[in-house]
Amino acid sequence: MSNFNPDEIIQDVLAGDKDKFRTLVREYGLLVRGYLASRVYHLEDAEDLAQDSFLIAFSKLSSYEIGTNFRAWLLSIAKYQLSNHWRKSSRRANTMDKFRHDIAGAIQPEMVKASDEMKQNQINKLLHCISELPDRTRHLIRAGLDGVRMETLAEEMNLKPNAIYQLRHRAHIALRKCMENKEPETAS
Repeated sequence: MSNFNPDEIIQDVLAGDKDKFRTLVREYGLLVRGYLASRVYHLEDAEDLAQDSFLIAFSKLSSYEIGTNFRAWLLSIAKYQLSNHWRKSSRRANTMDKFRHDIAGAIQPEMVKASDEMKQNQINKLLHCISELPDRTRHLIRAGLDGVRMETLAEEMNLKPNAIYQLRHRAHIALRKCMENKEPETAS
C-alpha cells in the first residue's frame, strides 16, 4: 500500500469511473474480511458482511472526506455492519428461544398425559406379570419391593441366601420376558 493512494481512486469513482471502485475492493478486501472473520463464527457471515460493507462504502462514497483515513472509514462501516449482524443474530436467537419455550409449554400437558398413561400401562402390565408368578416367587418379589432384608427373607422362606438370590434372578428373568410381550398373557 506504499504507492497506493485511495483518495485518487475515490475522486475517479466520484467523477464517474465506477469500475475503479474494484481497485479499492481488491486493496482493502483482505483487511475487511480478516477483521470480520476474526469476529464471527462462520466464514460465510464474514464474506457477506464484507460484501455489504463495500456496497455501503460505494453508496456513501460521496460522504467520505478526501484526505482523511479511508482505511479507518471503511473499517468503521465494517464495524457497524458487524454490530447490526450481532443485534440481528441476538434477536433471532431470542425469538427462537421464545418459540422453543412456547412450543414446549404447549405440548407439555400432552407429553405429561402420554407419559402418565404409559407409566400406568407399564404398572398394570407389571402387576399382571407378577400375578402370573408362582406364589413363592410372588412372595419373594413382594418382600423385595417392601425392603425386607435378605436374612429375614431367608429365615421366613426357610432357604439359604444363595437360593434366595437364584430365585430372585429367575423371577427377574420371568418378569422381563413377560414385560417384553406385547399383550399381557391371560391366566388360563
